[in-house]
Amino acid sequence: MAVLIVAGLDTGGGAGLKADIETVSALGEHPLPVLTAVTYQNPSEVRGYHTLPPEVVREQIRAVKDGFEVKAVKIGMLGSGGVARVVREETEGFTRVFDPVIASSTGKKLIDDGKILKTLVPGSIVTPNVPEAEALTGVKIRSVEDMGKAAKALVEDLGAEGAVVTGGHLNLTDVLYWRGRFYEFPGEKAEGFTHGTGCAFSSALATFLAKGLELPEAVEKAKRFVENSIRFSKEEAKAVNPLWELERDFYRWKAEKELEGAIEELVAFGERLNPHVPEVGTNFVLATPFGEVFAVKGRIVRYGETVKPVGPVELNASDHLRRALLRMREFYPEIKAVLNLRYSEELIEKAKELGLVVSFYDRREEPEEVKRAERGTMEWGIERAVKRAGKRPDVVYHLGDWGKEPMVLVFGRDAGEVVERVRKLLG
Repeated sequence: MAVLIVAGLDTGGGAGLKADIETVSALGEHPLPVLTAVTYQNPSEVRGYHTLPPEVVREQIRAVKDGFEVKAVKIGMLGSGGVARVVREETEGFTRVFDPVIASSTGKKLIDDGKILKTLVPGSIVTPNVPEAEALTGVKIRSVEDMGKAAKALVEDLGAEGAVVTGGHLNLTDVLYWRGRFYEFPGEKAEGFTHGTGCAFSSALATFLAKGLELPEAVEKAKRFVENSIRFSKEEAKAVNPLWELERDFYRWKAEKELEGAIEELVAFGERLNPHVPEVGTNFVLATPFGEVFAVKGRIVRYGETVKPVGPVELNASDHLRRALLRMREFYPEIKAVLNLRYSEELIEKAKELGLVVSFYDRREEPEEVKRAERGTMEWGIERAVKRAGKRPDVVYHLGDWGKEPMVLVFGRDAGEVVERVRKLLG
């Protein structure tokens, strides 16, 4: 199915047509991008924009309408009143999602005549954020109830087919007014970059409508899609990541294969590794760039005079080492893997001889509130070891406590580096 996208180009690659194309593609449909304007921007500022002549926009739309069966239309930045009029004429009768872009997130005005946007509201499903809803309706929005008033005004006073006022600027709740009913969609706080959220949401909504979903279900799915686009956003882009699901699945596959191969190498150490497996067993964990962690289900245990993994490599198959690795990554994101071994003075001395950075923490110094919480022990210990070392530790150990077995943790930038370090430690 084809989704027509009418929007501007963000040269920073975070919003606009780029985010729209990625969103529609990620959700399995075919994007038909029509360019309305070129902005001059980066993640910090919008320096200006140039709007295409209205007839150029008209001919783009007509060309794709003649060649494709358009199931839905997403409209974003228009740039000028002339372009807005053309888009209104050429998209009449389509399922139309209208994101009424008035200004950038930094406050730069992105249309020469904001009033003309009201002419695109009738017959459209409108998705304004709080400032845009206020500008279109005159309703001052300070609460979810006010969001509902604005959504209702967009439908009953301005003729929208439905209206979703998005609450990212207020309380993370989105409010839909459709066919005389209000629907609320509470949000979850997602840590990450938010540039491009409006584009991704409206494009996802148009795509789900193209698939035949009713509006409330489409809004719910689009909202959750955007939350994950924020959660899995990337530092270099400083914007949402609509391709999060495709990338997440690729990195999961890659991490699983990498860890499986590293475990085969580790098991080949056999009799040499056996004495260094703790009573609780050894585990080997590997993080993806998205912070998900794979490990051995049931751990690696002694098996006669050798060792064997109890189960397969799975997502979140370890708790203690997962938390240790994620805490280390807060200080040193390049660290991707860790493995635990039984503590011995010989191992620690060997690590130092090899030039590895060795640090430790003393569980007897653990604050009572951390001990009572239990799940905070690994995080506290890693933080102590990092601060004690003053630089990135390669090996962290502790001498145990009442009922707690002494342990050595071997970290690495990937699973292969951990295996190589263990090989050298075993002599």
